Amino acid sequence: MRHLLIFFSLITLFSCRETKKEASTSENTSEHIRYAKGFNIEYHENYKIVKVLQPWKGENKSINYVLYDNEKPENIEGIFIKTPIKSIVCLSLTHLAFIEKLNEVNSIKGIAGCNYVSSEAIKEKINANIIQEVGQHEVFNYEILVNIAPDIVMAYGIDQSSTAKLNKFASLGLTTVLNAEYMELHPLGMAEWIKFAAAFYNKEQLADSIFKHIETEYLSVKKTVADSKEQPTVFTGMPWNGAWHVPGGASFQAQFLKDAGANYIWSDNDEERSIVKSKEIIIDEALDADFWLNVNAFNSLAEIIAQDAVLANFAAVKNQQVYNNNLKVNAAMGNDYWESGVVNPHIILKDLIAIFHPTKIEHQLYYYKRLEN
Repeated sequence: MRHLLIFFSLITLFSCRETKKEASTSENTSEHIRYAKGFNIEYHENYKIVKVLQPWKGENKSINYVLYDNEKPENIEGIFIKTPIKSIVCLSLTHLAFIEKLNEVNSIKGIAGCNYVSSEAIKEKINANIIQEVGQHEVFNYEILVNIAPDIVMAYGIDQSSTAKLNKFASLGLTTVLNAEYMELHPLGMAEWIKFAAAFYNKEQLADSIFKHIETEYLSVKKTVADSKEQPTVFTGMPWNGAWHVPGGASFQAQFLKDAGANYIWSDNDEERSIVKSKEIIIDEALDADFWLNVNAFNSLAEIIAQDAVLANFAAVKNQQVYNNNLKVNAAMGNDYWESGVVNPHIILKDLIAIFHPTKIEHQLYYYKRLEN
């Protein structure tokens, strides 16, 4: 009997050690995050760590958000947030798109730039004063923010000057979460940040399902032009004060054009953001391009030519092959392309393929429109 008790005691001790060993291990979801390069998630027994790897360009110090459901974990460095969150203030319209996809519109209590919102469901809550305006253009109403007292303020960083905003929020007792989806270099990488947002609601399974659909649709429509021998040339943008900002060849915009079977005339550039060229250089390099896209807020060819008569010399203007991504714009010039587009890269890609290769796809333009005289 004594030997049996010792035997079972050893078995129990061994089992406890094995259980403890299993509990201490973590699952890093980096292998499940296929396109996004700016964040990862580690799962532990009673908490998870959401890490933003680069909050903004030039800032290489990562940020850890330690998310827990019950007891706050110890001996871990980071910003602690109890989940699931119940309330949030969003400082970017792209954040709204993620949250709406996750069916968590009711958690939104404040927005920076309410008049620019495109989502009908969110506008209803704004009109009913359920969602409040907290400021615009980096000027915030701190009194309203404090009165809302959200579980988190989802913000974004631009450069080192953003630390002043973050410090101000912290001094008011507000917990800020930085979302850096805009820094991704692939449209699917941007969309995959829905998994980042979902972690704060404990809705990772739903986010995985949503993203899988987006990815499948994107890759499927991409295949329709993968073997196309004809690749029309394209350029983008409009001049501003003599300078012309165009997407770098390594940017997500350039990736869109590549996947849509177009030849972006500056695709050999390795810049991840935008590059600046003079109007004279643009005219020289893009004069004969087949298509011209994303011409700011212009709605007709006549408006473009009125801005600068020289622009009438582009082949794309002469052939009426100018398209703008402002089909869905509200009265305040809020553009849904920059709101819901982040979770609809597959729809944007369909638009582009319908523009460049209309015989390859049956699709009614959703974000883009063709400009006429």
